[in-house]
Amino acid sequence: MYLQASIRMLSVFFAFTTLIAKAQDAEIFKPDSIKKTIEAVKITTTLNVDGRLNEAEWIKAPNSPRFIQVEPLQGEAPNHETDVKVLFNRQYLYVGIFSHDSLGKKALRAIDFKRDFDFRQHDLVNLSFDGFNDQRNAMVFATNPFGVQRDLLAFDDIYYDTDWDGLWRVRSSRTDSGWVAEIAIPWQTLRYAKSADTLQHWGFNVFRNRRLSNEISAFSPYPRAFTASRMDYAGLLTNLQPPPPKPNIRFQPYVLTSYDHYKGFEASVKPEDTQFKIGGDLKWAINSNSVLDLTTNTDFAQADADRQVNNVTRFSVFFPERRQFFLENASLFGVGIAQSTDGSGGSMRIQPFFSRTIGLDNQGNPIPIDAGGRFVHRSLKHNYGAILMRQRELGESPATNFFVGRFSENFGKQNRIGGLLTVKNQPDRTNFVSTLDGFFRLGESHSLNTMFTHSSSTNGGQQGFSGFAQYFYSTNKTKIWWTQSLVSKNFNPEMGFVSRTDVIGTTPGINWYYRGKLVPFKRSSALLSPVFCRNFTTRLLLEN
Repeated sequence: MYLQASIRMLSVFFAFTTLIAKAQDAEIFKPDSIKKTIEAVKITTTLNVDGRLNEAEWIKAPNSPRFIQVEPLQGEAPNHETDVKVLFNRQYLYVGIFSHDSLGKKALRAIDFKRDFDFRQHDLVNLSFDGFNDQRNAMVFATNPFGVQRDLLAFDDIYYDTDWDGLWRVRSSRTDSGWVAEIAIPWQTLRYAKSADTLQHWGFNVFRNRRLSNEISAFSPYPRAFTASRMDYAGLLTNLQPPPPKPNIRFQPYVLTSYDHYKGFEASVKPEDTQFKIGGDLKWAINSNSVLDLTTNTDFAQADADRQVNNVTRFSVFFPERRQFFLENASLFGVGIAQSTDGSGGSMRIQPFFSRTIGLDNQGNPIPIDAGGRFVHRSLKHNYGAILMRQRELGESPATNFFVGRFSENFGKQNRIGGLLTVKNQPDRTNFVSTLDGFFRLGESHSLNTMFTHSSSTNGGQQGFSGFAQYFYSTNKTKIWWTQSLVSKNFNPEMGFVSRTDVIGTTPGINWYYRGKLVPFKRSSALLSPVFCRNFTTRLLLEN
């Protein structure tokens, strides 16, 4: 009876969402076969990055073609122009951006000066580079009018390494006619293919957000249902002559010491305490595709503290990873399902590998890590990596070895299949978790994400499994999804995270973005129509 009621409800839901989708003008256009281009100009001098663009080299560089609106009037000319110029020498790729604004400094909006700021709350310019020209991967650099940095790695416009911090420099200046950003990115920070060709052409896009009027414009236009990280919509940065990729090594040692003297204790008990700790991290960029990270006696003192949560439910609370060593390249190993930032996808979280299971106990207290390493390789067709860590014995926690292995294969336009294996080895038992996953771009607006995971343990441990299938249909005015998840009673990923076990979850939903005539605001260059979003989500859960 319950299953029949669920099927009837799903039928009604899909009939309703289909009518809404047909009633909305999708306006999802395909990528242009003729790409817009910006020509980079080679220079022999080194620029003084001061946010002025007053050097003679900038005058020689051609301006970019005119930007096109993405929001709120897709496809129309912007109310505020943006000029982009690109230079390069043997050390740096330089990008100069002049964001015109009739209100000058009065129009600028920036709420904080924190790195990796919220891009929705700031005036900004955002650069996306596709050095491999695979139309899937992007290195993203953004800055606001005060020169604050934001950077990330994007994959298929689905997975993001938002905590990746590249080495680059930016300076900005603000005038009565707009603001200027001057950016210098070392070639060693960028990832690109090794080629025998003298000249290279990269996928490239720039978008600008004018926060005062919520006007978003882009060098190469893309549907507003997507982001500028959909590199199949990107333009081209031509005439580049990057040096051949070469190894890049960075070593960060550290020494920690402390001395405590106690009063009121007998000499035989604890009159004083001295501690000494030495360790370090090594990063070796073997080439533009491969990176090796090594760590010993790891120190995580720089990590942010977890937020305090009063959990009154019977389900686990997900605390995000905050340690820098595990944050970088996390998207390669971060297979799973979770709720998106816009509330879509449902509340269920299934993650076969969760790095907080290494070096932390269940209460978030640190456990020393003796040594470890991570290797990651990304290319046009293959992505693979491995993590190996040794956790020290501490109190009731035995010495533990952790292993994570990941492989994925790209095929077709934007499809991927992959596998993940985790092994947690302790003196008395070993836990294995194996995963198969896939992502399929069924069209410009349709995508399917799937995963199946099996867990088992030695020494009498039981076997369990979980899986999900998640479908998205995205247009400029609607986002429709259906998430079907299943977790067995005995599923136990000791190196992962699962919201709950022994459950079948069905979560359909829709986000509806209204831009109609009933919005009580006029469209003008100073005040543009806001977007109202309504979220309709229905969740069915069947627990044994």
